[in-house]
Amino acid sequence: MDQNHQTNYGSCDDQNQNKITKPIGTTEIEGDNPHIITTVLLAVILLVATVLFIAQIRHNPLPLGNTHIMDVPLSANVIGTVASSRSSIPNPHAYPRRPFITKNGRNITLPVLGFPSVALAQYHPEDQSIANEAVRHAVEDLQISYFDVAPEYGDGVAQERLGPALAPYRDGVFLAAKSMYRDAIGSASDLDNTLRALQTNHLDLYQFHSISTDKDVDQILGDGGAMETFQTAKREGKIRAIGFSAHSEDQAVRMIETGLVDTCMFPINFAAYHYGGVGQRVLDAAIENNVGVIALKSGARGRLTHINGDAVHVPDAFKHIPEWKRKEMIDYPVVTSPMHHTWYEPEDDESELNRLVLWSLNQPGVTAVLPPGSLTLLDGISDMLRGKAQVPKFENVDMQHLLERYNGMSIVPIFHN
Repeated sequence: MDQNHQTNYGSCDDQNQNKITKPIGTTEIEGDNPHIITTVLLAVILLVATVLFIAQIRHNPLPLGNTHIMDVPLSANVIGTVASSRSSIPNPHAYPRRPFITKNGRNITLPVLGFPSVALAQYHPEDQSIANEAVRHAVEDLQISYFDVAPEYGDGVAQERLGPALAPYRDGVFLAAKSMYRDAIGSASDLDNTLRALQTNHLDLYQFHSISTDKDVDQILGDGGAMETFQTAKREGKIRAIGFSAHSEDQAVRMIETGLVDTCMFPINFAAYHYGGVGQRVLDAAIENNVGVIALKSGARGRLTHINGDAVHVPDAFKHIPEWKRKEMIDYPVVTSPMHHTWYEPEDDESELNRLVLWSLNQPGVTAVLPPGSLTLLDGISDMLRGKAQVPKFENVDMQHLLERYNGMSIVPIFHN
């Protein structure tokens, strides 16, 4: 619809009042030909119906993603306008985009900032409206179009909240999820539950979650392992790409070198890199094997302890988390930030947090970052990146600042060799 049509629709009442100043048939219609009178009356009825329909749509627009409007025979201009409106929320070019999935001749790019859906794990079913607003703000105000979630976030709570909230925008976003199950049967059931919770028929990326040990990789790749489920789901169109997240350099490199994965999530974090020696091997392997990298924990300052963190309660059973993981959480207790509900200590000063994120995004091989799982920290990172064609450079002065800042702190990196 061109601008003139939009203007006319906005002032249709006044224009129609000006047009209908004389009774129809007095001057426009000469004679008493009933066919002419009937034709004119039908044209007027059609015009009035069209004006009323357009007014209804303008004042009560259908929800984004609703296809009922396409059941009405509209002109090509109107259909084009509706399609354009849908595709512009979120704006796919609101953030710098980088190559992400490039194996086998594909060329899928991703915006450099994702939405940390783990933050939705704190909301109960009665809080769905809060989750809806958080996602609406991310999509419409911050123009974020990459979402990542996992059943392990709140034992299914995060994905249950994300599904209804993201449904109006699903066609315009890249949606990634994960599974902690290492076997084919468990991961197949997990995938079906996730698709149901997220109210979608496919995932743009499905990932093995939190690979840490040789046993994890052996089970995933072995007979009856989860890789069988992932590859079957990819052939069936339930998932578009296969990835993983890991906290071990050795296991991340091993997965990358299989040639079976498209993407990798790994902690590319300033403190872990400079004081723990963790990250470079993964980046090198990813570049060599054309595997896209999402930087995890980019905003982390250091590891939490039982002194400055809250202990996580482990129930007698989980609904969406394997039993082996529940036992691991008992043997290796997890603590979270009292303020941000993250399992590490994030930088909560906006300028310092932005420096950490910029450092991660300036590492060769990194496609995007997932910010800390605290919605109070998201807007500042978005403001730094939104509307730019390229990621701002991490300058020498920024490096000097971080080195001086961290050298004066007693920090335990979240990961170290």
